[in-house]
Amino acid sequence: MQSIYSKIQQKINTKAILILISALFNLFICHAANADTEYGPNCASSIAVTINVPSNINIATIPANSPLITPLTDWFSQGALSFTGCKAGTSTNPNYIRFNSSLAPTGKSYTENGLTYPILDLGNGIGLVISVENIGNPQPTRTPIISWGFTDVPIGIDGDFFTLYRLRFIRYSTIPSGSISIPSTVLFQQEDWYHVWANGKYSHRSFDYLSSTTITVQNASCSVNTANITVQLPNIQLKQLPSIGAISSSTPFNIGVTCPSAVNVYMTITDNSNPASTSNIITAGNGSTAQGLGVQIMRNNLPIYLGADSSMAGNTNQFFVGNILGSKTIPFTANYIRTGNVGAGQLKAFATFTMSYQ
Repeated sequence: MQSIYSKIQQKINTKAILILISALFNLFICHAANADTEYGPNCASSIAVTINVPSNINIATIPANSPLITPLTDWFSQGALSFTGCKAGTSTNPNYIRFNSSLAPTGKSYTENGLTYPILDLGNGIGLVISVENIGNPQPTRTPIISWGFTDVPIGIDGDFFTLYRLRFIRYSTIPSGSISIPSTVLFQQEDWYHVWANGKYSHRSFDYLSSTTITVQNASCSVNTANITVQLPNIQLKQLPSIGAISSSTPFNIGVTCPSAVNVYMTITDNSNPASTSNIITAGNGSTAQGLGVQIMRNNLPIYLGADSSMAGNTNQFFVGNILGSKTIPFTANYIRTGNVGAGQLKAFATFTMSYQ
């Protein structure tokens, strides 16, 4: 039988171990949160940054047949002075800040405006894409953050790093309906790459966080009956489009949708050849030989303005289709529009449409 003295001694040793672990933990946090002045005498203390997003984000329903990689929100951006005065390295060995992501990779990516962003995993089919940019540089460069790896961004001439963070939530897999709580999360840590490489010590190291939020996704309620549409416009002659802005006769087409329960249906049409366009003209695509022509899509005799391929509520130039219960056919028309000096040939224009159920 264990003696009372032995039990008391065991409790004392356990407490001592816990105190020791606590002391080591505090020492680590202290090291991570403050500058190592031995190798960076001009470097200010590290500055932890929290990238703030709304505490509640409501996502319009994402239909099952929409593209897998779908933006859930617009971009959130935040500027912050990450540190100042860190002048390590020389003109031949410039100083870099290395961003080391703490989030797991999904193995998927999102491309926008020529930049490809690896999607970082938040769980439940929800991911993040993030970029950093030192806007203190004369020519700042937007750099996507990668998963479980190193993203190096130059500090600049003065040794200051004024960071612009950009962050967007992305769907990369099926998301369960209802509310998903995302706690405050460490996104990545910033490290003085040159000092670690040269001396094995940091002159700067800090952690950057995502603020907590709750994402609510509604149940899917509609399906698109018309997945792919080919609209054959008639042949025309130059005299039918005498000036820039002139349009041809219209060719009708329809998009069908079925909603088992009443829901507000919205739609966005995107120029596949120029996804960032917000004009009302779909530009000539691959395989076109004609010049000076584009295509307009009209609804109720009014041209539809284009927006990004996204189902998020309030997407640019998203338009209201109606409150739909059951099957509905949505009528549209398409026509040529003259945009410049016309050259004979074939015109091919490609567009996508994205439904949003809110």
